[in-house]
Amino acid sequence: MEIIDLGWLQLGIGFLILLIPAFILWRYKTGLNKKLGIATLRMTLQLLFVGYYLEYLFVLDNAWINMAWILVMVGVADFATIDRSELNRQWKLILPIFGATFFGIILIDLFFLELVIQLPKFLAAQYTIPITGMVLGNCLRSNVIGINDFYYSLKEQKERYQFYLACGATRHEALFPFFQRALKRSANPTLATMATIGLVSLPGMMTGQILSGSSPIIAIKYQIMIMLAIFAGTVLSVYLGILLSNSFVFRENDMLDESILKN
Repeated sequence: MEIIDLGWLQLGIGFLILLIPAFILWRYKTGLNKKLGIATLRMTLQLLFVGYYLEYLFVLDNAWINMAWILVMVGVADFATIDRSELNRQWKLILPIFGATFFGIILIDLFFLELVIQLPKFLAAQYTIPITGMVLGNCLRSNVIGINDFYYSLKEQKERYQFYLACGATRHEALFPFFQRALKRSANPTLATMATIGLVSLPGMMTGQILSGSSPIIAIKYQIMIMLAIFAGTVLSVYLGILLSNSFVFRENDMLDESILKN
């Protein structure tokens, strides 16, 4: 079946559906319509920019340029992770979280793109950019949950942490229960998605492939691979993000430098 393209007029008509939620939000005085307008505008402009940019990126299809774009994506995700985790932008957080996310993404990319899919061209843009984007988007969500939970739980349960240290535990041993809880909370949303995917929801990648004419079986194989990549990437990035940042945010007496926290 031929792929049905969306004209600009059709796309414009699609925006009219937002009148329904906008009316509901206005009716109940939520004050969210301004945010809705800004978010919609930003989404549209950002996606249009990326769409036109990717057209050139796919034509050039240069591994170094693709790597540079991944660095930009990770950099934006790094600042978003820190901001949404309600932490202050400090180099002691920016650098380790960036390094953890970048290492996790590159490891997942190399494993799945080069070993599993076995691309004919190293880091081919058509596969590298969209797969990296899907994995990174989920890593961002999990990083926010895990890193926020780790540091704010540590603040709220400071006495518990100090008690462990007073009993002779090392910093690593005293942080173990906080690490454990952060990993559980960050991994649970992805595990829930994996447990219900297919029956409850059809993921965007799978739907997009089917709409573009791919066989449902091929789409399913790729979706399984993507979910494995997402879960591995999210757990790895959260683990490394907390582990590496811990090397910079504790004082010599093993107490947390609370200047990193906004509240």
